[in-house]
Amino acid sequence: MKYHLKKSLLLFLGIIIFNTGKSEEGLRLFTKLCAACHTIGGGRLVGPDLKNISEKRNPEWLGAFIQSSQTLIKSGDQDAVSIYKEYNNLLMPDQAIDGGQVLAVINYINEASSATTENSTVTTRVDLLENATAEDVSDGLLLFSGKKRFTNGGASCISCHSVKDDRIFSSGTLAKDLTQSYETMGSAGVSAIIGNSPFPAMTVTYANNQLTKEEIHNLTAYLRDVSKQRYYQHPVDFSISFAVTGIFMFLSIFTSIIILYFKRKRKSVNHDIHKRQSAVIN
Repeated sequence: MKYHLKKSLLLFLGIIIFNTGKSEEGLRLFTKLCAACHTIGGGRLVGPDLKNISEKRNPEWLGAFIQSSQTLIKSGDQDAVSIYKEYNNLLMPDQAIDGGQVLAVINYINEASSATTENSTVTTRVDLLENATAEDVSDGLLLFSGKKRFTNGGASCISCHSVKDDRIFSSGTLAKDLTQSYETMGSAGVSAIIGNSPFPAMTVTYANNQLTKEEIHNLTAYLRDVSKQRYYQHPVDFSISFAVTGIFMFLSIFTSIIILYFKRKRKSVNHDIHKRQSAVIN
């Protein structure tokens, strides 16, 4: 009797530990991969609110979408295409996680959905830039352009991204243009992406160089300013200037080569020495 009681108790404790571990893994994965763009009961962010998402989509579809939404969209799945269009054609990055991890994320979303339902309160989303100043925008410009270093030494945004801003001479072309990022995602979405990006390239780049809260705030304020001012910007086309400068430099170098060519020493030093010696002998 005692044996069976002890065995049942151990089994019960094992189930609790197992479920706790899965719950913690789901929380960890959600925080790392999803929290920048989604909430659970907090309203729409960059992507949809995921509260009670399992009541709207079946687990198989959710798993496929989490692992590779782009594959579903390209396959013509109507639900995936509809979500893609509804959220400004923003592609959710593919996630390199296995089926067990996907299940852990879905279970965590379900648990969090139940918790928010039991303790439901009206959430008022506050504009994170409500008290932003012109100084914050200026600081954000310096950080974005690389004229001011990030506190933890991360790469400047301009290395990969571009914006429509006359104050910036040139920008990167490796990643998305951020001119309308604020209009698309709002202050909460932009700051979430900057602070905890789900995109692999940014995750690796800033893994050991996290931005401070102040830097995230100021960059978000700058991108809001860029979005508002984009209609008044008149970026200068430097292609003609570069072409003229290139031609001028080519002609200068070519002319210098010709001048040096005709002034070159035509005979060896030994020839001049031999000529002087011959003149003395004669």
